[in-house]
Amino acid sequence: MAKAKRNVNGEGTIYQRKDGRWEGIAYVLATDGTYKRRSVYGRTWEDAHDKLTRLKANSHSGLPIAASKMTLSEYLTYWLTHVAKVKVRKTTYVNYESWVRNYIAPGLGKKKLGRLSARDIRAFLLKTAQTCQCCAQGKDKKRPKAKQRCCALGKCCQKTPSDRTVRILLALLRTALQHAVREDEIPRNVAKNVELGMGTMREIEPLTAAEGRQLLAAARGNRLWAAYELAVRLGLRRGELLGLRWEDVDLDKGVLTVRQTLQRVGGELVIVPPKTQKSARRIPLPPECVTALRAQGTQQLTDKRLAGDKWRDDGSGLIFTTKYGTPIEPRNLNRSFAALTSRAGVRKVRFHDLRHTCASLLHEQGASARTIMQVLGHSSIRVTMDIYTFVRLDEQRDAIGRLGDALSGDDEPDDS
Repeated sequence: MAKAKRNVNGEGTIYQRKDGRWEGIAYVLATDGTYKRRSVYGRTWEDAHDKLTRLKANSHSGLPIAASKMTLSEYLTYWLTHVAKVKVRKTTYVNYESWVRNYIAPGLGKKKLGRLSARDIRAFLLKTAQTCQCCAQGKDKKRPKAKQRCCALGKCCQKTPSDRTVRILLALLRTALQHAVREDEIPRNVAKNVELGMGTMREIEPLTAAEGRQLLAAARGNRLWAAYELAVRLGLRRGELLGLRWEDVDLDKGVLTVRQTLQRVGGELVIVPPKTQKSARRIPLPPECVTALRAQGTQQLTDKRLAGDKWRDDGSGLIFTTKYGTPIEPRNLNRSFAALTSRAGVRKVRFHDLRHTCASLLHEQGASARTIMQVLGHSSIRVTMDIYTFVRLDEQRDAIGRLGDALSGDDEPDDS
């Protein structure tokens, strides 16, 4: 066994452990203002000495070590319960809890909060992006045996997370760790030092005006005709549509007010505030929407009469309900829309793409970015321009053609 080497007084102690590693020990500044004993480890004396030197240098320069000995999983449990739950919307909290439980806790949760590094987070995100989450979370095994179709049968479905999910995990870690910095649990937010590549964004091509007309023509007579009219012409979100009440529309004045949304949270349908402060808005109703809403009112009265004692009116006054008066399950609206696109013979798009369609058509008709932002209820005009205004190839070709006309003009400067 190698002999231990003695350091100069004040530099700490370095000795070789029974497992062969070298351990350096010193008292350094902690985030709570006290000096705490901390250890570093290395395969050689020189390795441990270098780490101990850096630890002491940080302490001398005023950069403290983490006072907490909690694991990341323990801290995130505390943060979710005492911080996030009282600050964010219920739907956001449910998503936070799900991301921590399904991704962060299994992949990074055992790491000590004070020893977490940017390298740890980067490695976790890279591994997560390449891991089939159906396998990792045992989703297929949770299904009844008769319905198992992939991972449980040894047929990996390669259901890896999207770029957006990976970025959300990083954003969540940055937010949670920043609170740990504010509470002096850790000296700095290491997640801020993690950068991700550009990634790939889902390519979105909204419906054209002709496709929009074709879709709305096919929607006439459908129970949700008014919902499709509002989605295409006003760009309302799915939850905003399903949470709309009769008291939120003035059909005589032609005005609609977004005040709430319907969401599935924790296994139940609940009414929650709009997504952001800007999402609560007043929008003028075009005549076509007024006509469709009047038809919806007549349809609802017919439903109520036919349902009789089965009508379940909870007093919410929702415009869009089932034939028994109960709120519509959001996923059922997606299924209804998928069937409608098939009948209409238009391209298969998501229901949310009708929001993109509204923005792009408004843009094509010359509406300003600020007007589109207010109609859609965005919190930032950058979101409107970067995501929701799609410039079609024909529009690009026309613009380039006009530029070509300007460059090939016959006007010559007069030299006389």
